[in-house]
Amino acid sequence: MADPSAERQSAPGDGADGRGLAGIGERIRRLRAERGLPGTGLAEAARLTAERLAAVEDEAATPTLPELTALAGALDVALPELFTDAVPGPAAVVMRGDEVPTVESGDLAVQVLTPRSVLPGMYAARYRLDPTSVGVRPVQHEGHDWLYVLSGELRVEFEQDSVTLRAGDSASFGATVAHRLVVPGGEPAEFLAVGATLLTTDPPA
Repeated sequence: MADPSAERQSAPGDGADGRGLAGIGERIRRLRAERGLPGTGLAEAARLTAERLAAVEDEAATPTLPELTALAGALDVALPELFTDAVPGPAAVVMRGDEVPTVESGDLAVQVLTPRSVLPGMYAARYRLDPTSVGVRPVQHEGHDWLYVLSGELRVEFEQDSVTLRAGDSASFGATVAHRLVVPGGEPAEFLAVGATLLTTDPPA
């Protein structure tokens, strides 16, 4: 299903809230470098212009939610991984509810609950998505996703099907299937998302 926001590219300050986005440009640049991708290659994969990507990486422009989603997909990482760069810590990490920062960008607010450096291959995050959003561009990546709706109504759209979740409902699916999130109701949807990439080892020779 085509996303009407897919071709939208905004100028700095056109509605995205940059609070808490400091450092995201550098993380995108580093992830791109780790994958050996030139700027033009990542821009093409995320359907951005090279100039727009350069402005985002230099933090001269605030990326929109559709842009962040597209960049995460092109880099093959979960969206929350663009918002945190936590250093390794102890075996058990406690994140107190009143200490977890909320990152806001346009219609989306995210709290990253699991530093990826402590739990490699897994992420958990709490989202709030406003009904004014036109929806997240379809994405697909390695691993599995699990969603649990805390309040409001959330629709998960796949290529051939869709499911509507309400408070207390959950859904799990292989993230290699293209999917996107839409809030069809009149109130924001708050939900938990947990993703995991299953690590496999080669069988003994």
